Amino acid sequence: MKKKILRVVPILIVLAWMGVIFYFSHQNGNSSSRMSNTVTRWIVNTFVPNYSSLTNSEQADILKNTSFVIRKLAHYSEYAILGFFLFSAVYVFTDNEKILIPVVSLLGILYAISDEFHQSFIGGRSPAPRDVVIDSIGVLTAVLILGIFLNIKRMRKKKVEI
Repeated sequence: MKKKILRVVPILIVLAWMGVIFYFSHQNGNSSSRMSNTVTRWIVNTFVPNYSSLTNSEQADILKNTSFVIRKLAHYSEYAILGFFLFSAVYVFTDNEKILIPVVSLLGILYAISDEFHQSFIGGRSPAPRDVVIDSIGVLTAVLILGIFLNIKRMRKKKVEI
């Protein structure tokens, strides 16, 4: 019974995180822009020295230039987190890298594609192939990092056995 629960929990975490991504993607264009602008302003106010003393024009330029980067970093980050959760969920069923890495990568990329397709039905939003690429790179980064840790764990285990 305990083993079944340990297998279900990571799957529930993946589904919850997919729900978070879906929620963000389901926001219409105005809501999404408002949230992005709020986050961008906070980041800029935190990390740009003397931002508040700049002219309105200078502030607007900084916000315009950083907004795109922050939005794309958000895409990358939310999918890197998804990649981590997917890896954990699939890992409880197999640690065979020949299965684990392709399955996790494929699931993450397919969800990125479905997420962009979903946005084609939301007012003020549209699917962007570039976002699928950024999302996929986020998933693949997590898979790569966790794959490296898995290999390190195996090498240490082999040393202990010798």
